[in-house]
Amino acid sequence: MSDWDAAEPWYSGCVGEKGHYYHQALVLPNALRLLKIQPEESLLDLGCGQGVLARHLPKKTNYCGVDLSQKLIEEARKRQENKEFSFIVSDVTSEKTQLKKTDFDKAAFILSLQNMAEGERAIATAARHLKKDGLLLLVLNHPCFRIPRQSSWGIDAPAKIQYRRVNRYLTPLDIPLQIHPGQGEKSETFYSYHRPLSDYFCWLAKNGFVVEALEEWSSDKKSEGSAARMEDRARKEIPLFLSLTAKLSKKI
Repeated sequence: MSDWDAAEPWYSGCVGEKGHYYHQALVLPNALRLLKIQPEESLLDLGCGQGVLARHLPKKTNYCGVDLSQKLIEEARKRQENKEFSFIVSDVTSEKTQLKKTDFDKAAFILSLQNMAEGERAIATAARHLKKDGLLLLVLNHPCFRIPRQSSWGIDAPAKIQYRRVNRYLTPLDIPLQIHPGQGEKSETFYSYHRPLSDYFCWLAKNGFVVEALEEWSSDKKSEGSAARMEDRARKEIPLFLSLTAKLSKKI
């Protein structure tokens, strides 16, 4: 059983049918804009979870979602009305996945790569299963500003500024997170894997990818009350998410 099998009820509850707030407001609209899925194109969804991306795709997409969690894949199959879409239980960080197709037009990690201990191996899997000149999209919690347990908001009251504090950045971190912190040791635990931005660029280059674009997406939420102006400015300046689009320039 994977960590995410235990986390499935909590995760599915958070994401729901259409995605959580940031899925709907930022992540999915921007991901679909960058992927530019055309009719009949094939898409490999790596770390697909319970299939939230699949439920926003054109019906004629040749789609395959892969995840290590049996329970998340079962949930994805239940929720997906398009029976032509396929979902596979497999480890995308392994050289021996259950995938047969090696010429997908496009591939994506939507907020999933940061939950994989062997991120470079996952990138290598994407390269093996994309066609030459195929497009890869990575969407991450911003690795410079959103590091579990190592980043937080602070307030400089005299200057009336809210700022982002970052305690650690360059060191790769395996960070255990409790699904229900109030339950203490009884709570299920999963891991978030922090890697500096340079690691992602190195992994992509090593596996034949050329980065074409980088985008940073800030929250669109608005505060109320006396601190609203300060909070809104900080929210706008410190992005929540980062995306990288890369083309597979050569098969290695």
